Amino acid sequence: MSIMQNMRWHLAAFCFGILLAGCNHEPPWIDSKKAVLRLPASTEDIWARCLRDDDFASLSHLSQLGRIDFVAGYGNPYTPPVRFSDAGLATLASLELPHLTMLLFGHCTNVTDASLTCIVKMKTVTYLAFITCPRITDAGLRTLAGMPNLTDLDLRGCKNITDKGLQYLETKSNWHRIYFGGCTRVSFETVARLQQLFPNARIERDDHEWSLEQQQ
Repeated sequence: MSIMQNMRWHLAAFCFGILLAGCNHEPPWIDSKKAVLRLPASTEDIWARCLRDDDFASLSHLSQLGRIDFVAGYGNPYTPPVRFSDAGLATLASLELPHLTMLLFGHCTNVTDASLTCIVKMKTVTYLAFITCPRITDAGLRTLAGMPNLTDLDLRGCKNITDKGLQYLETKSNWHRIYFGGCTRVSFETVARLQQLFPNARIERDDHEWSLEQQQ
């Protein structure tokens, strides 16, 4: 990317973020360490799809952070491809963020089962979303079952999850909600059995098509 293209992208991202913040009161859209450090420490919710690995350490500045959204911005023509890796997630897991309860990933081909070995260390997290993250498999669900406080899991569009993965989820008893929409290798029968095991939870599976090409 040339210097001029880079300047244009940052200007467009800045204007888009201002527009969203001013009109819809959406969370701030951050793309760098500098953008993080401009935020007040009391910030509770951010859109962080554009962060690089080296930027993650700066999130320690946001001591009240409760929700990080790596989905928002997908499909926006001014949003570059995801730029973080497992190295960034490892840094995130090492930070003191006592209020962090929600992590949302979507359309992230760089998020894999190996990534979950970092995420499982975040003991305060209760809600995880991996919408259309094709490299999450049954092995990843086995890892997530080791998160004692995790109660809500969104796996819509994760087509490499099968009935075997749901067996790992059965080892936890504190589920509130699990979504399997578009998980074509998960049978309705297995979902029904999981629902019977946890009658107070909301467990859903449908045939809606979730793909990396959807929702542009």
